[in-house]
Amino acid sequence: MGTPPGDGEWLELVADMVGRPLIGWPTEQVLPLLAATFAAPAGSFNDRGPCGRIRQEAWPADLYGARYPEVERWGREHAPREHPLLRYYLASGRGDVMQVCDVPERFAGRRAQDRWRSVCHDLIGDHVVAQLSLPVCSGPLTNRAFLVGRVEPFSPAEMATAARLQRVFTALDRQIAAHARWSVRTGEHAVATAAQVGLTPRESAVLDLLATGSTARAIARRLVVGERTVQKHLQRVYAKLGVPDRLGAVQRAQVLGLLPSPDLRGP
Repeated sequence: MGTPPGDGEWLELVADMVGRPLIGWPTEQVLPLLAATFAAPAGSFNDRGPCGRIRQEAWPADLYGARYPEVERWGREHAPREHPLLRYYLASGRGDVMQVCDVPERFAGRRAQDRWRSVCHDLIGDHVVAQLSLPVCSGPLTNRAFLVGRVEPFSPAEMATAARLQRVFTALDRQIAAHARWSVRTGEHAVATAAQVGLTPRESAVLDLLATGSTARAIARRLVVGERTVQKHLQRVYAKLGVPDRLGAVQRAQVLGLLPSPDLRGP
């Protein structure tokens, strides 16, 4: 599998993602690096919609080959009841890092584990029977998660690495979601204007939350960053817009089209 990537490669990727106006996860970059980090031959990004339908992006792209329709059908019809990880997340409402073999027996006992191994053998492949999940949108009915799969279970050190990555992923997921909401509400003109003014995607997201009346503490919780970090973002926003405070920032942003006009913001 080669030498696992070091922290420098992750720092480079995260810095790139923070600085880009993303409205979705760049899975084509994240999945190969995640798989390499855990010496895994395969990985996926799973996004569970409000109706329970799971959209999956697999790596490598031909992971399932001609069996994709069968795998997709099993995921839709059976996974919530039969996949040990989904059974754990749906029953517990938790969003922590977890691997298949560590799922407590009360959520997936021996028979459930045996059924999972049988599914892997018959449908997915024994090479991914040991799966590790890193949810990036935690809480009841965990919505989005990265998974990597391989033959051998993951060690305690690898689980600790996964937990550290999850914290970074969760913060990135919040930024991506916040920037997506802002760009949808304001349109292409605002995105172009933000680039001209020099606002980063994180600063645009902070500005949008500021306009809703959120405090620095509330913004920090929303984006999973420190309150001091938010204060620094706000100071840079004020400087780039040439204003002294939050009221001036919101008014200037509305004039520039970075935020909807008061009569267009809706209830």
